[in-house]
Amino acid sequence: MALPWSGTVLAVLWICGIAYSWLSCGLIGDGSYYLLDAVTVGPYKDIFHERAVPNLLAQLPLVAAIAAGVTDLHWLARLQSLGWFALPAILYSLAVLRTRQDPLQQACVVTAIAIVFMTSSFLIVAEHVTAYAIATMAAAWLATARHLKGGDGVVLVVLAALSILTHEVFVALGPLLAAMTVSAVRYAPVRPSLAVGTYLAAAALFLVSAALAWHAIATFEDKAYFASALSETRDFWKNPAFDLASLAALVVAGFVLVRPADLATMRPWLLAAPMLIALVLLPLLVLTSGYFGPPFAYSQNITRFAAGAVLMAIILFMWTRPETPAPGRLLSFAGLLFLATLPWNATLAVLFTSYLHEVKAAIGSRSGIIAYEDTPLPTNPRLPQGEAWSMPITSAILRKSPADGVIAPPRGYTGFLPYAASDLPSLGRFQWRE
Repeated sequence: MALPWSGTVLAVLWICGIAYSWLSCGLIGDGSYYLLDAVTVGPYKDIFHERAVPNLLAQLPLVAAIAAGVTDLHWLARLQSLGWFALPAILYSLAVLRTRQDPLQQACVVTAIAIVFMTSSFLIVAEHVTAYAIATMAAAWLATARHLKGGDGVVLVVLAALSILTHEVFVALGPLLAAMTVSAVRYAPVRPSLAVGTYLAAAALFLVSAALAWHAIATFEDKAYFASALSETRDFWKNPAFDLASLAALVVAGFVLVRPADLATMRPWLLAAPMLIALVLLPLLVLTSGYFGPPFAYSQNITRFAAGAVLMAIILFMWTRPETPAPGRLLSFAGLLFLATLPWNATLAVLFTSYLHEVKAAIGSRSGIIAYEDTPLPTNPRLPQGEAWSMPITSAILRKSPADGVIAPPRGYTGFLPYAASDLPSLGRFQWRE
């Protein structure tokens, strides 16, 4: 019999994805750049890039729409957003369904979705999001396999193949999943030849993904950028949603490992409750400033590597499967943790759509190049406005007619700028339509 939380988590996850896509939230961050390139240069085609897999798969809905003749940039933005959200969501959904008969393992999967996905993936156009989903599904498949089966081995081979050329985080996740896979073979009471072959092939591919991830790290040209991105791991505390969700899970995990009998009492749940309540009330941060101040969405970016450490801990927990007297309570806690992340994600969506509205109003009011300082945007710092380099690109996508203007980056900006406001490529037949 399926566990009751399965349907709830899956329904809410996909409702969030559809809403996220409908609002074109995937334009945030690199999303606008990817869409502009898709309609001017052509869809992503670099199959040998170190992060080729998520880029190729996530753009399938967008590529199909362009091939079908869709020229409405509004719909293309929605489909691009859906592609990037659906890819990890499908993998997480399969992990939830796989563990539906095992409350302990499903609790781990739902906790991973809550902490790793829901608190660090509003900036959805990011390859690590898919990487963590692949790892979670692979761990779920291994943790719930009671016997070696060729079908399970084939699934693991596919996941391991997807992990190749996905993201550098597999430098750590690859060996962990390979060890977990080999362990499943070693301790299996019966070892059918087909199953053993597929399992060992998956383990080898996970190691290949780790080797390629290490090669990408070692040969990364922009050493300063890589060092800066890696250093963000230490700043995980600037993402309050991630912090609160991780702390609540850590409290409960501590009881599982040290005092499992207490799970049948109210003590662990009362200790974790304040973090869940704070997570629900997190939207009140828009009324404040300081360490957790705006732009709020970009605090998610600093947990892209820290989330990997959390996921590794969850996978190790799934692998060792500590005995617990109340797995159903753990699953209920994980479900509540997942639901508690929703208000903050809804807040980010409202803030970002407000930003898009402000951009459309500004570029529709005048033509030519518009100084950022001459728009209402500087007076709305709480809106997740994206990096300065993306302002001209986002403006170009949101234009309803050639007469609309383009917002330039803030005055004095000297950083990365793929397209200057005065040098944007022609979008030709593509145009934003409400």
